[in-house]
Amino acid sequence: MKLISCYIAHFGKINDFKYDFNEGFNSILEENGWGKTTFSVFIKAMFYGLEYSPNTKKKLMERNHYLPWDGSLCGGNIVFSTKEGQYRIERTFGKTDKDDTFAIYDNVTGIECTEFTSNVGEEIFKVDRDSFEKSVYIPQLSLGTSMTDSLNAKMGNLAAAKDDISNFDVALKTVKDARTEYTRNSKINPGKLVAVKQEINKCKEDFEKLPIFEESAEAMSCLVEEKQANLDALVIEKAKLAETIQQQSKREQELGAYRIQKENLNQEIEKAKEFEAFFAAGVPSDDEMAMLEQTERDLTVHERALHGIKEDIQRENPVFEAPFKERIPDISEFDLWNKMAANLSELRAKAEHSKLSEESNKQLTELKFFFGKLVPTDEQLAEIEHATTVITGLEAQISQSNDRLKSLTAERDIMEKLNKKRSIKIWHVLGTVLLVIFIIFGIVFSQYLDDYLGRIVEIGSIVAVVLDVLILFISGRRARVNRIKESKDYEERIQEEEDSIEITKLELRELQGKCDEFLSNYLLTRAETMQENVYEIRRKLDQYRHLLDEEQSRHQEAEGTLDELADLQLELYTKIQPFATPYGINLYEMGGEYEFLAKLKKDADRYADYLEESEEIARHENSIKTMTADIKNILEKFPVDRSLDRAEQIQSISANKRDYLAINERIANLRDEIAAFETKHAVDDNVLSVDDLQQQQKTLDEQIMELNKQILQERDNLSTALEEVERLTDVSEQIERLEVQEKEYKKSAELLTKTEDFLQKARESFQAKYMQPLQNGLHKYLGLIDGPTGTHSGYSIEDFELDMDLNIKLSYSGSTKGAEYLSQGYQDVVALCSRLALVDVLYPDEKPILILDDPFTNLDDKKIKESLKLLNKIAEERQTVYFTCHDSRL
Repeated sequence: MKLISCYIAHFGKINDFKYDFNEGFNSILEENGWGKTTFSVFIKAMFYGLEYSPNTKKKLMERNHYLPWDGSLCGGNIVFSTKEGQYRIERTFGKTDKDDTFAIYDNVTGIECTEFTSNVGEEIFKVDRDSFEKSVYIPQLSLGTSMTDSLNAKMGNLAAAKDDISNFDVALKTVKDARTEYTRNSKINPGKLVAVKQEINKCKEDFEKLPIFEESAEAMSCLVEEKQANLDALVIEKAKLAETIQQQSKREQELGAYRIQKENLNQEIEKAKEFEAFFAAGVPSDDEMAMLEQTERDLTVHERALHGIKEDIQRENPVFEAPFKERIPDISEFDLWNKMAANLSELRAKAEHSKLSEESNKQLTELKFFFGKLVPTDEQLAEIEHATTVITGLEAQISQSNDRLKSLTAERDIMEKLNKKRSIKIWHVLGTVLLVIFIIFGIVFSQYLDDYLGRIVEIGSIVAVVLDVLILFISGRRARVNRIKESKDYEERIQEEEDSIEITKLELRELQGKCDEFLSNYLLTRAETMQENVYEIRRKLDQYRHLLDEEQSRHQEAEGTLDELADLQLELYTKIQPFATPYGINLYEMGGEYEFLAKLKKDADRYADYLEESEEIARHENSIKTMTADIKNILEKFPVDRSLDRAEQIQSISANKRDYLAINERIANLRDEIAAFETKHAVDDNVLSVDDLQQQQKTLDEQIMELNKQILQERDNLSTALEEVERLTDVSEQIERLEVQEKEYKKSAELLTKTEDFLQKARESFQAKYMQPLQNGLHKYLGLIDGPTGTHSGYSIEDFELDMDLNIKLSYSGSTKGAEYLSQGYQDVVALCSRLALVDVLYPDEKPILILDDPFTNLDDKKIKESLKLLNKIAEERQTVYFTCHDSRL
């Protein structure tokens, strides 16, 4: 079989690629990432397709790996030839095998072939995909191979019985699993034979315990009889005790009340002892207790009153007593002072009315400051007003002169531009044109006319030229003289305007200096003109004179009121200033006598109340001190609970007194009743009471109940022991049954073991038919690479062999090792030779292609050369496609 060509439409990263194969050795040298492995997988996929299984991630990943990422159509075609003819396979691949397409055509006729199906690889190579990958298809870093059912059938010329080979492995596994079901030695899930043996051993161990259980059952039976006898004795004793209780109950009905009274007497005596310890200092009389309680109530009243007064003092503002160290003014003094303060207010209001208003006074103060440097006369102000008017006129005159100067300058500039344009008039241009025409005319006609006429024309042209030049010169001179004259007139007029402006500016600066000197005496807001500032001064001067006149008039009216006000103020302040000094108030400077008198009156009243409250506090504190000492002296005589408050301690003494008197009374009564009963009845305290007897009866009931429980438990144990004895008696029969079953299981296990050995030997016998050719092929190819004498590593070629699963073995120094003991490079060499030997055995007649995807990455240079030499030799008989990324391996 040979590959002829292929076309890859899109597969992996390769697209729109065509390749023609040679008959022998095809080497494809491309750099990493070009798609060499993709190319090799494409060749395999054309024959076997891309495997797909939703439950096999590895295969799914290979399909996804080579599908184009852009979603374009994946596939192509390959042309090959066999002995039967030349064919072309066309395939496309989708996300699943259901999306794939397949077609095969006769490449010569173009007719679709029906003798091949989509499994064309198996139909041509007679092996499945896995066997193809382990024989003629050698991917990168995977030179090693292994045995498959398909290879086994192919090498045994049983391709048609491939299913039988597969069934052989299934049968062998079934037999092995069945044997394991008998012989499996597992604690969790043991085999049948192992489980039976374990059961037999357990039964024998149980049977050995039979004498022990028989002795135990006998002992238990004796123990039950002994405890039953004890139970019967306790029942008889209980019956006797019940009769005694009945007799004692009748007698105790008579002694019951007597015993209760004695018990109550003892209890009351114990209580009385406690109260005697409490009243060791003596029992207070009723009058003493009444007086103590009344004293405590009075003390409580004084404490509450004292607490209320102190709270009132704390809630009120602190007392200011400094003004009142010498005396407190009486109500008549405050009335007189308030009347004098009211008169002062009236006089101040009258005096205040005779003054300027606050606004007018403020304006007058500002105007006094404004005219502080100079108060101008009417003549000065009129002179400055006239000067500002003149300044305004001069400024207008300068502005007009500047406008005329700008106008003259502009006219002069325009005239100069016009003169430049007039310097070349139209007739000058025409004259120049005529001059040029005459010159050209004279030159032209002097060449074509006869000498006489030509001379006349030439002279006429010269005369015309001279006249034209003279006219141009004279007209240009006249124009220049006119321009100079006009320019001089404009310069004179401009100079006159400039001189006039300068004179006016000198006069303006003189007047402005005079006005600035006058205005510098005043603080003025910035105005646009001096006239506005002068008008502002005039307005403020009129206002200033008016306010001065008004102030003088009002001052004359208020002279009498102020004298009266001063006398009354001096009299009042002399009386109340001593009280104001502690407040830090100087009435002569600060005034405010009416407000001060109100505050002084309030503080005086508060201070008087404070003095009364202080006296009351002193009275309460003296009473509290006396009463507290009296109560304390009484309470210290009794051991009351000091954690209680005072009233509770007194109440506890009163309650204890009442209880103590009541107990003494009850003790006397009980003693009288007991003495009367003892006189009337005989009393024996050594006889047990009904309660004691009932307690004994209760103890007997508990003993009887416990014995009943023990007897029941012992009977249960005895029953269990008897059952175990019965079970162990039956174990001997069970052991016999299990031993019979063990023999049957042993027989089945031995039969299955022999069957497994027979099938294994049959397989080895079947494989031995082709193992020798494989061994010979391995040795042949090793000899071609290393030479017939042996390997350079020190091993002989005969030391290498293949086992039934195509694993490489190495026999050296009496022991057999696996290929993993070799270097990685030498492992690859031996694996290559085993692959080639396998291909020779598989295909003795039909020579399929050999595909190698850069398999020599682990070999040294020498091994690469020998291996490539071997491949080239093999390529003489079978087509070889060799992919590599480096020219050193080519």
